[in-house]
Amino acid sequence: MDGSANSERALVFAPFGRDAEVARALLLEAGFTAETCSSIAALCLEIELGAALAIITEEALATPDSRELEAWVKLQPPWSDFPFILITERGDAPGRAPLAQLLQDLLGNVSFLERPFHPTTLVNLARSALRARRRQYEARSVLERQAMLGRELLHRTKNLIAVIQSIASGSFRDDTVNGTEAFQARLHALANAQNILVETDWRGAPMRDLVQTALGGLGDRASLQGPPIFIKPAVAQGLSLVVHELATNAAKHGALTTQKGTVSVRWSVEDSASEPILHFQWQERGGPTTREPERRGFGSVLLEHAVADSDTPPRLEYAPEGFTYELRASFAIAPNPGEE
Repeated sequence: MDGSANSERALVFAPFGRDAEVARALLLEAGFTAETCSSIAALCLEIELGAALAIITEEALATPDSRELEAWVKLQPPWSDFPFILITERGDAPGRAPLAQLLQDLLGNVSFLERPFHPTTLVNLARSALRARRRQYEARSVLERQAMLGRELLHRTKNLIAVIQSIASGSFRDDTVNGTEAFQARLHALANAQNILVETDWRGAPMRDLVQTALGGLGDRASLQGPPIFIKPAVAQGLSLVVHELATNAAKHGALTTQKGTVSVRWSVEDSASEPILHFQWQERGGPTTREPERRGFGSVLLEHAVADSDTPPRLEYAPEGFTYELRASFAIAPNPGEE
């Protein structure tokens, strides 16, 4: 079923005699939602509004108006092969074969039901048509999802390329000697975040996995504390670069350059009127005395701007006892994929 109220209706177009009345009564008795149409134009309109099948009598098509229905059949979308049940005269009448071929060409997916017919035969044909239509709805859903995924992939690819270009530009501008090494390390951190997101079909990244992966080999020297939350993809990519940059700086200049140095990583969720707010903190202790760097390189830019949805600029504190980094970001928390 495609989700609309009309999607499984049976339409009946039989303008002569009691065929419409009889067919509709049989379908209603069998549990169908059945409605009659007064003209081919009305039939085409009702099909557009939603229907699973149509029952038509042969003589109802013996007018120039049938071209409108033929045009509709030819213009239906790729996923659709709308089922028709055509009530006809006996098949052994003269000239029946060529006429049947014409009607087949006109309607496409058509089942012929010769008079006199048994009520059960009509109902069974209608049920088969309904089943076929349901499979078409399923095909439509698959095609729509593929189209959506294609658009989403294109969007993500463009964003990813922009991020890589920014990382490359900043890394090579910072240091011509170590620029390649820095670029590769940052790119590796970004790729790790992508791998985590792929595992959840890009619905979000587990915060603990994201931090541990970004820490790399330094994970054993850092304590992690925070609830089991998921981070939205765009924020996860930026946060992975932030944690990687913090870990790299700690290993080269900060607390992790000494045996007694420690790193504490904490995160929490703050309630707000609109969206929950992610509070992330990185704190170093036991290392050398820290001081604000004299030169502002690309690493500083990443720490300040990699997470685009931060409410306020991140806080970077170079206290004598150790470096602290704090970030608050709204629109960062994703639903747990396991609870959807």
